[in-house]
Amino acid sequence: MVSINVELPKTVIFALKLLLMKKLLILFLAFTLNACNDGDFDIPDFEFTEEVNMCGEFVLYISNTKSTEVMVLTLPPTAIDTIVQVQELPISATVTATYRIFDKGITKNYFCQDIPPLEPKILKELNADERGIINITTTEILKDSLRTGYSHKITISELLFKDGEERTYYENFNFGTLEIKN
Repeated sequence: MVSINVELPKTVIFALKLLLMKKLLILFLAFTLNACNDGDFDIPDFEFTEEVNMCGEFVLYISNTKSTEVMVLTLPPTAIDTIVQVQELPISATVTATYRIFDKGITKNYFCQDIPPLEPKILKELNADERGIINITTTEILKDSLRTGYSHKITISELLFKDGEERTYYENFNFGTLEIKN
């Protein structure tokens, strides 16, 4: 191997450094512009506990283990009844399904208050599309052939939440089972 010991002029060295910096800048911009950006949308986990909570006769909700993610159903007065039946309630202006993300966990009585508290703060609220249907199957709870209460199995078909371009869809979502003792 032969080595030529030639000193390059400063202008050539400067031009080579400038060319290298230009390539690095283009590479940096390419990575920055192609970076994945989901905006400020928090992707719902939809991993809730099995406990269905009830406030009054019309509000049911389930939450995750930290109580920072909640799914809330607002139902008509006849939805949770003592009649063995299967009901299909279309989501509408009065029958709603709402998903909320809070900055901190909520307490058990959060939805039971007439005026919701200011804390914890709601970070995201999504309302279900009106094509969804809330299905409630009511059966008797029997113990030794005596009725001790009612079980309400709740599912939601065609559950769709939209947030701009983001969509969260479940063909069938198991909300849970609410048991009411006599």
